[in-house]
Amino acid sequence: SSGINAEYGGKFDGDPSTSVIQAGYYTEENQLIYGITIDCANKKWSSHVTDPEDKHQDRVKSWLHGHLATECESGAIFDIWLKIHQPYMMSWIFNGQAFQFDTRVSFFRHGRIKIERTRPLKVPTKYGSNKGKFFTVKASADSIWASSGAARFTRLTWGQCISWPRSMQENCQGARQWVQARSKMSTQVEPNPGLGKFGSDMQIFSPTCFLGSKYYNWLQESVHPDRRSQGRSWCCCVDMVTGRTIDDDDEASCAMSLAEGQGGCERSCMEHVKTGLVEEVMADMEREEDESLIL
Repeated sequence: SSGINAEYGGKFDGDPSTSVIQAGYYTEENQLIYGITIDCANKKWSSHVTDPEDKHQDRVKSWLHGHLATECESGAIFDIWLKIHQPYMMSWIFNGQAFQFDTRVSFFRHGRIKIERTRPLKVPTKYGSNKGKFFTVKASADSIWASSGAARFTRLTWGQCISWPRSMQENCQGARQWVQARSKMSTQVEPNPGLGKFGSDMQIFSPTCFLGSKYYNWLQESVHPDRRSQGRSWCCCVDMVTGRTIDDDDEASCAMSLAEGQGGCERSCMEHVKTGLVEEVMADMEREEDESLIL
């Protein structure tokens, strides 16, 4: 599998000072492909692989390690992503922090042209993600790959998709910034940078907001493509307040974008415009403009 996101969300319910979160991606035979440990007490993280040099047995070894950019705090939500790019190119992300920091140069051919590109490091593990069968992320303390202390998992999404916390459901701007912080958007963007080469997806797949307001645009023109859409993004009609597809019916609310090269959507979703919300946003914009003139 490639181009896949596994996204886990949770909350520190109580004192997280002793919390240790461990997660891993495994083969059908329970062989570790790529795993992480998040040590809240010491504010550190580490990643783990199955040693490819040991041909006689499966021995788990540490690969990379570093300090957490944000502390584990009581009452705070947290999220863990595993982005699978290719069998040996995978990226773990915790609270918008990439658990890799070096890159490599690779080459590919486009016709007769040899093209250079910068990519994350190859993960030095015995088993590639194409052998993956299951994940383990548990909220109990009875397993080596488990969550102990105050960490509690509350949601999981999996596939060629992007999600954000339900607590941001009625705040399009918050959801947009949250997704972009985990995207391939440049690390140089201010004031809210992305993760660059270590991000999960292109920033164009972030939700779009109506005229910069807290409300979602009724037509989302760049919903992440999946295997059914043949590389084209989806166009979806959504509720302006929640951002969810109308009646939670993806089949009826979404259609593939126009053919490659054309871009855009065939439908306008105008029947789902909430006039009262549009008027509210326009009135706010007029009021702000009047206030700026007075100043």
